[in-house]
Amino acid sequence: MDTMRLFLLAVLFLFSFARAGCDPKIVNIGAVLSTKKHEQIFREAVNQANKRHGTWKIQLNATSVTHRPNAIQMALSVCEDLISSQVYAILVSHPPAPTDHLTPTPISYTAGFYRIPVIGLTTRMSIYSDKSIHLSFLRTVPPYSHQALVWFEMMRLFNWNHVILIVSDDHEGRAAQKKLETLLEEKESKVSISSLLSSENPTHQQP
Repeated sequence: MDTMRLFLLAVLFLFSFARAGCDPKIVNIGAVLSTKKHEQIFREAVNQANKRHGTWKIQLNATSVTHRPNAIQMALSVCEDLISSQVYAILVSHPPAPTDHLTPTPISYTAGFYRIPVIGLTTRMSIYSDKSIHLSFLRTVPPYSHQALVWFEMMRLFNWNHVILIVSDDHEGRAAQKKLETLLEEKESKVSISSLLSSENPTHQQP
């Protein structure tokens, strides 16, 4: 049920943009999902959106594919199966095991080349907030680096004046550290930070 609600929310979000025109129109929505089951849930969510808002003179069509085992195959599938169908936007979930080390990067790059919005349903990596790299990537969940907001509030609550921050030596770790340092600087906090970088279990991500 939670998955259905997430899909429906994303679809209705796209619906609000598609209303810009007054004439009846057909809007194709693409999706790259983990399993065939999630593809079915996606189609059901689109059907529900059509039933709820049919008076908007917009008909949504669902076009979806599952994740591919490597980046090249994924980019080709996006071109051949989604972009060729003239999709208005692409929803993307996290790849399933054993390919969960892959990321939405090939989808974002390929769709971004054509200026097609990509909506990440579960992606938490901070790199996708960088608009200089991922031009049209939108997210429904915050990046991991936003955990720094919680750390900052804890430091204020307990009146800590020195913390030791252990982060991984990768993009996610550095993004979280930078976020915390920025918060401390903006709030003119007197807290000092000693940072330690750990190279164990780095976050997998593609260039």
